[in-house]
Amino acid sequence: MTRCTVAFPGMMAAVLALAGVAPACAQVGTRSNAPIDITANEAEVINSKCLAIWRGAAEALQGDTRLRANTISVYSVPKGGGANGQTSCGGTDRIVADGQVYYVTPTQNARANHAVYSQTADQIVLTGDVIVVQGNDVARGDRLTIQVSTKEARMESTATGPGKAGRVRAVFYPDKSTQQGAAPSTPTPAPPAPSTNP
Repeated sequence: MTRCTVAFPGMMAAVLALAGVAPACAQVGTRSNAPIDITANEAEVINSKCLAIWRGAAEALQGDTRLRANTISVYSVPKGGGANGQTSCGGTDRIVADGQVYYVTPTQNARANHAVYSQTADQIVLTGDVIVVQGNDVARGDRLTIQVSTKEARMESTATGPGKAGRVRAVFYPDKSTQQGAAPSTPTPAPPAPSTNP
């Protein structure tokens, strides 16, 4: 099992120590300074491509946020050749998760076949049988795009038109604590009738 724990601020940032054969660590929480702990069956660093790949039941934890996938790949921005002729790499360009992707927070969890976080676009895109669950509420589609800074989300599907299977679908349950008109209380029993006996 390969493990990496690093403290690094910023949204889903990644650290690639490519001067040697050091593994990469990807931040999965939202603007958290908590350490990141990544485990997988194996890790590979390809210096020439500024790429670190975590394979085999890969899991990244940060605080109470979890990213799981068959493979998690972290791409950094190439900065040109270093003094020793090796490629120098900068900050994170994108993070790609493939195969049985799960992104779990204390209030929501999302499932997909593929996910990409892009630093430049400031967005996360989940594709392939996307399911998002919050409490009892469930939303489904083919593609979910989340703008990280604004937290705006858009769910899409390739199926269109009334009655077509596979269209974007969501089921929402009302919050019972905010519904108007509470259940009627048990009626108070009437006082006994006055006695007619002298």
